[in-house]
Amino acid sequence: MSGEPPVRRIARRTALENRVWRVDLDHVVDANGAEVRDYLVLSARGHAAGTAGGVAVLPVLADGRVVLLRNWRPAVDAWSWEVPKGFVEPGELPAEAARRELLEETGLAGTLESLGDVWSEPAALATHAGLYMAYGCVPAPGREPQSAELGLGQPQAMTHAEAAALAASGAMRDAVSLLLLARLPRRPGAG
Repeated sequence: MSGEPPVRRIARRTALENRVWRVDLDHVVDANGAEVRDYLVLSARGHAAGTAGGVAVLPVLADGRVVLLRNWRPAVDAWSWEVPKGFVEPGELPAEAARRELLEETGLAGTLESLGDVWSEPAALATHAGLYMAYGCVPAPGREPQSAELGLGQPQAMTHAEAAALAASGAMRDAVSLLLLARLPRRPGAG
């Protein structure tokens, strides 16, 4: 589809910023004159439009098991099984951020494969995330996972079937983690 966008922004004002997020309130109007004066837009702070503000990486061990984290997420007041993920620092390439997050959150290093990127919630989130698989993951020499991040859990290795059971039971509801798990190639005979 081409042509003029059906909704246009009249004005934007920043309502809040912290170290990683910027909250804007847009005044938007559609072709019929319907308008919203405080349309919420959340962006990764310090990132230009069209650049990845975050990354998510699914660690895969040599035996085919995957590594997930059981994190406490204050926004939903619940436990969440997730892949390692985080923000791209200003000036950092998404692949560099994926390697860094993998190392920080799991203590692992592996061979990265980019799977492109996604908008996790384009109705309000103006930032997209780079998706990665990290194959052949092994413990990085002298590195332990860092658990300084609020609510970050310890890495746990499990079979694809065990991870899929978490998804089927509703214990894994993070959209990006579910997507990466679904994209994982299955080896014949792998659990």
